[in-house]
Amino acid sequence: MFYFTNTRKIARFNLIKEVVTLKLINYGIMGAAQIAPRFLAGLRETGEAQVLAIGTRHLSRAQSFAQANNIPRAYGSYAELVSDPDLDVLYIPLYNGGHYAGAKLALEHGKSVLLEKPFTLTLAQAQELFALAKQHHCTLMAAQKAVFLPLTQKIKQLLDAGSIGDISWIDAQSYHPGGTDIGWFNDLAAGGGAFHGSAAYPLDYIQYLLGQQFSHYSGACQPPAPAADWQSDVVLQTEQAILVHLFITAKTPLASRMIIYGTRGKVVIPDYWKSDHATLYTAGGKVTELQVTQNSEFAFEIRHFNQLWRQQKLTSPIMTPAITCHSVAIIAQLYQQWATSV
Repeated sequence: MFYFTNTRKIARFNLIKEVVTLKLINYGIMGAAQIAPRFLAGLRETGEAQVLAIGTRHLSRAQSFAQANNIPRAYGSYAELVSDPDLDVLYIPLYNGGHYAGAKLALEHGKSVLLEKPFTLTLAQAQELFALAKQHHCTLMAAQKAVFLPLTQKIKQLLDAGSIGDISWIDAQSYHPGGTDIGWFNDLAAGGGAFHGSAAYPLDYIQYLLGQQFSHYSGACQPPAPAADWQSDVVLQTEQAILVHLFITAKTPLASRMIIYGTRGKVVIPDYWKSDHATLYTAGGKVTELQVTQNSEFAFEIRHFNQLWRQQKLTSPIMTPAITCHSVAIIAQLYQQWATSV
């Protein structure tokens, strides 16, 4: 009995020691995009990692960002950034069309990558990046914060438990006006357009909640191709015949939200990609407010990615390559349809 007790104490001591001495994961940021400071705040909130370096195409911009955000190292090129031997992970929030090249450069230098949406502009590019990550034994994941939110987990549990019955229809509308101020927004080749910028949110989110992919999809955009779309309207059907409607706009001011309808109720989620609250309506007129506590909506995906990296897992079992690649394929195919329909 004495030996057993001592063994348990020693094991517990070693576990505590391991947690206390856990190495901070060293991140670098590729590009000083508008989203980067918010990501940085979420990363620091986790207490598990630090941003060691920022790299942009101009040293002065990198230095300015580093000084403003307390980052010790600044590089004037992406090549210098990925060559920093102390970096473990690169967070990449480049312009949409630059995601593939930036991630490829990082992976080829043995850096794990958390890559902003849209992951890539083509399915072939996405598949190549996952193959590269496997080849270089790097962790790679789309930076899809929506699926990791505590509210998302609560809603998924309710849906899986049948709280609103059988799901029959999902209606999502999103208003994202800020992107139109960016110079490349009107350049489809650079990944411009409202659907390029925002479609991954609902596509990834719905796949995760339902555990299904989409079997059919079609839609229209405005203005028509070859101009970059300011708004798009798309109807999809899942593998189990659930209808989904997506309206994404950078032009029409409206309340962003998703409504999931079932045979015995519905869930209304405002700003579903970042929300901390929703409303559940069930049979008999019962209304239940769903509320969670969160500071930065980025912290949850970062904690998950950090865990993957520490466990040397190359992909996420939640934000899976299958979900990422399916969303990329849908976005690319719809743009191709819109381009050939004129």
